[in-house]
Amino acid sequence: MKVLVYNLMFNKIAAVTKACAAVNAQMITLKGDDIHTSIESLLAGSNQGFTPKDSQINPKELMVFEGFNDDAMETFLNTYNATGIPKVVYKAMVTPINLKWTPAYLYEHLLDEVKDTQNIL
Repeated sequence: MKVLVYNLMFNKIAAVTKACAAVNAQMITLKGDDIHTSIESLLAGSNQGFTPKDSQINPKELMVFEGFNDDAMETFLNTYNATGIPKVVYKAMVTPINLKWTPAYLYEHLLDEVKDTQNIL
């Protein structure tokens, strides 16, 4: 299991580190142009798949989960929430579709989903 994180404040990084330890997951911190590299490449530890024109939006913060089942996700989130640190709003699971996307492109889709959710509530 892996967790890709981008642009998280130190307190959130600490909470993710603790939650990763609870489920034996690896945290991968993305930096700079990593957000324009395919998620598939990032998970493989490669910088191949760079697409600089994927999105003009720079993610505010982002967390992407790979390989989590329901139990592991529940444990991760419960451990994170127990720290009392504010939640990361923009998070997603890796799917066969978004595996080829870049984090920046995924974030753009998450912005729309969060906006749609807020309009419903």
